[in-house]
Amino acid sequence: MWAAQAPRPSFTFLEYRGLEDLQAGIVGCGVYIPRLRIKREEYQRAWGYSPRWIEEKSVADFDEDSITMGVEAASNALRDAKVDAPEIDAMYFASTSPPYAEKQNASTIATALGCRSDTATADITSSTKSGVSALLSCLDLVGSGRGRFGFVVAADCPLGDPTGALEHQLGAGAAAMIVGTERIRGLVEGSFSIVSESLGERFRRESQSYVTTIDLGSYHEAVLGEVVTSCVKGMMEKLQRSPKDYDWIVLEGIDVGKALELCKKLGFEDSKIEPNIISRKIGDAGAASSLIALSKVLGSALPGQHVILCSYGAGAGADAMSLAAGENVGQVTGLGYEDYLAQKEYVDYTTYIKLRRILGRH
Repeated sequence: MWAAQAPRPSFTFLEYRGLEDLQAGIVGCGVYIPRLRIKREEYQRAWGYSPRWIEEKSVADFDEDSITMGVEAASNALRDAKVDAPEIDAMYFASTSPPYAEKQNASTIATALGCRSDTATADITSSTKSGVSALLSCLDLVGSGRGRFGFVVAADCPLGDPTGALEHQLGAGAAAMIVGTERIRGLVEGSFSIVSESLGERFRRESQSYVTTIDLGSYHEAVLGEVVTSCVKGMMEKLQRSPKDYDWIVLEGIDVGKALELCKKLGFEDSKIEPNIISRKIGDAGAASSLIALSKVLGSALPGQHVILCSYGAGAGADAMSLAAGENVGQVTGLGYEDYLAQKEYVDYTTYIKLRRILGRH
């Protein structure tokens, strides 16, 4: 009965108090996108249908996972920020597909990069919004004075049941951001979060390989729309702003069509979101999507421009952030999003299921 009723989810509103007074922000960005891609047409040939908004998606190679992709993105971020690994005081790793369920993944990345043995490490998992959650935690650490530089690495290669529509949307990629108080590229002005439980949305149980969802039709659509719009509005109200005060908006954790719909509903012009949509070319990169898109924005934004970001997590809620582009904003040093996008090699569907080891999974 509850699925047929007009859903009105209840929210718990959380605020990260004090960020507005902190001069902590993003000082360096790095991304990594696997070179292998599969086109939409391959899914149409194999299954007779394909996701409407995905033109092609990135595919993790047989020797790639969220740790290896994270290390690549983190290496690019270090070069971009001109920071050495031993200067990092904390490492946060975010993913919904970590190689280790028990055994910390952040420590592996910190060791691979050459961070100090006294670097604080933490894994933040289980939700597609964990990348932004990790970034907020890292900002709190640096802003409190516990460390000079903090590192956030978000990497994901989620996998779905090949017989379901969800799997056709899932891509792979990584983003890394260094947080500090000097040479700031993106200054965080504030944040706003919403907690919202919704049954049957995208989830994966222990010991299961595939992300799945229970189709409850309009119920999930209504929950997602209410959570995202409430979170973005809450962020703007907190800072006493409106859509006209922002030059860019990033909405991740939802498909392109829904993002465009909600953007319009919130009063933002399509031109403020269209350049930031990455899923058309790489698919849904889970916990990494929001930070990949944010890195892309910071690579093209102008000093003084404002960005609002909202990252949605099914069955969890949403995190929103407001950022101001600093004087050091601009072209990312080294390989950036557009560079990786251009470096690609296409595979057919048979090769894809071999690489993803789909056969024999459950």
